Amino acid sequence: MKRRKYRKYALKDNTVFEPIVYDKSSFNLRNELDLFATTVELDDYDWMNYKLKAWLPTKAYGDIVIEFEYDGMGPCTMTIETKKKTYRFTFARDLFQEHIIKFLQKHIKHWDNKYAFSGTEEAVNFYNAVITHPKTESEDIETITREEALKRMAARRQKDMPQE
Repeated sequence: MKRRKYRKYALKDNTVFEPIVYDKSSFNLRNELDLFATTVELDDYDWMNYKLKAWLPTKAYGDIVIEFEYDGMGPCTMTIETKKKTYRFTFARDLFQEHIIKFLQKHIKHWDNKYAFSGTEEAVNFYNAVITHPKTESEDIETITREEALKRMAARRQKDMPQE
């Protein structure tokens, strides 16, 4: 069996995002009752704005929140939020369209089932598609605490003050 080659993202802080295999060994489940959470938001009031958000307790990256967003204008974004930092990837609209349709079709088919639809597998597949797509671009977004922001503002003010 050939192993598929894919693009790895070594970001500015040397974080490398790789595809996540959808099985129990990839997730940090504390017990069998742990639930994954996904939400989907479709807003067409004044302009289309579609979002799919998933919480994943991964072993590789810890607890992460992944949000896919399409606003009808530019490229789509995938934001990965870890406890320490947020990362943003931009990707093609057709990729968003393909995966949001799959998500919604499975969700609708699941309406008559006994258990609620989690959508986790579709979110993981969407994440993997974005990470491995050759035209996906990445951008680091620094996340800082309020205290750190105040320190930086004070340092800038001190630097900008005229010297006597």
